[in-house]
Amino acid sequence: MAINMLLFKERLPLMHKALDAYSLRLTTTAENIANVNSVGYSPKRVIFEEYFKENISQLNNIAESKRSEFLSFYKEKNFEPRVVEENIPKSAEYFSGQSHVNIDKEMAELAETQIRFRFVSRLLKRYFAGLNSAITGFRES
Repeated sequence: MAINMLLFKERLPLMHKALDAYSLRLTTTAENIANVNSVGYSPKRVIFEEYFKENISQLNNIAESKRSEFLSFYKEKNFEPRVVEENIPKSAEYFSGQSHVNIDKEMAELAETQIRFRFVSRLLKRYFAGLNSAITGFRES
């Protein structure tokens, strides 16, 4: 029962939501880049990691036995990635012509999101390879 809880109710849903968030972030960043020359366009951002950053220090201080209870709190809240319009400070308004989109910032965010997406997808690949190895008895190389 504890193994089932660990394998399918904690790690897998969190990695699934992370992939959804990064996919949404790639789409949103592409939309921002496409509208770089649109007059008055306000860039959008995807909010996901902020849910976890608020309480990361608490998670580090919790004993290993209590971590599953803490992670279940996040599952009960059902945090979903969401798109919000970015607040542009007055000093950064119209930084790149008539658009509020900073192309350098967008390209950097695109690269960072691609790296995060690849990381989570590799974790999932390793996760399912481990399950496959446990079921079949053969280890993939």
